Amino acid sequence: MTGAYTAAGQPDKKIWVHFTKDDTASSIVWANGTVTQPAALSTAPSPNEAVVKGVIPVSVSDTASDKWRLELALTDTAATVAPTTGWTKATDFTVAAATRVSNFDVDPDTVTLKSGTSVDVAVRAVIEKAGGEVLKEARVESDDTSDYYSLQTGMEADDKTYYDYVSMDSSTSTGRWQAKLTITRGAKTYSFVKGFDVKKGTTSKAKSKVTFAVSPTKVKKGKSVKMYGTVYRGYTSWGPWKKKIVKLYFKKKGTKTWKFAAYIGANNSGKFTKTVKPKYDGYWRVGAFATSLTLGKWSAYKYVDVR
Repeated sequence: MTGAYTAAGQPDKKIWVHFTKDDTASSIVWANGTVTQPAALSTAPSPNEAVVKGVIPVSVSDTASDKWRLELALTDTAATVAPTTGWTKATDFTVAAATRVSNFDVDPDTVTLKSGTSVDVAVRAVIEKAGGEVLKEARVESDDTSDYYSLQTGMEADDKTYYDYVSMDSSTSTGRWQAKLTITRGAKTYSFVKGFDVKKGTTSKAKSKVTFAVSPTKVKKGKSVKMYGTVYRGYTSWGPWKKKIVKLYFKKKGTKTWKFAAYIGANNSGKFTKTVKPKYDGYWRVGAFATSLTLGKWSAYKYVDVR
């Protein structure tokens, strides 16, 4: 605001703001915002200007549109009510609908890990998109440790429903966990979380883990990709799970069901490899299934884009 102060440093005018949610309405409804008025100074500054800040309320019940308008007015400093005339258009602006995640659910919400077996933990949500949203990452993660499981980022056929699951066993960290969906929209990133608890019983079985990679992850139909990794087992330290047979599974993009694709045998170093010709876009993973002495484990999934 220019000419903001008298020579004695007192505010010369009071500034007001009001706004409408629809500047095309036949009868426009205005609502007042809140302005922090310039403070008194000992003398007028040079240049005689003040930066004025304020706020207007926007709530989840408001209608998103590009019809919002902000206007300003000046009065004497003694005025106690907003003026009825003298308003000047400041700007038109857009209020966009928010990205929302509803029906976010983890089942079971208290996971009790059982000795010698795995517990499937399902994550479900509805992502209410307002425009341009991309699900960049989905995972379940421990609040207290670095333990986590990756989830797929594909949506169901309706492009709003999300579903996936992980298998937890007694090697999983106990305590407070959360399911986390990370969504980008333009330059902004949003994270939505749902908490749950993990409790663990005792077991004398060895743990296992699986690394899994795919190369390349983008391929022309009819061409091959290499799927490979290493399977480990251990009590106090990791070693190769020699000659372990792992199972390769595939889930077509937009579907819910993982389907068995092939058996792959590991060598004495626990390494395995398989050449596959994917027909469809989708997700791949391998499972090292439990024995009487060793717990089973799923690998992280990998997405292959078939061109």
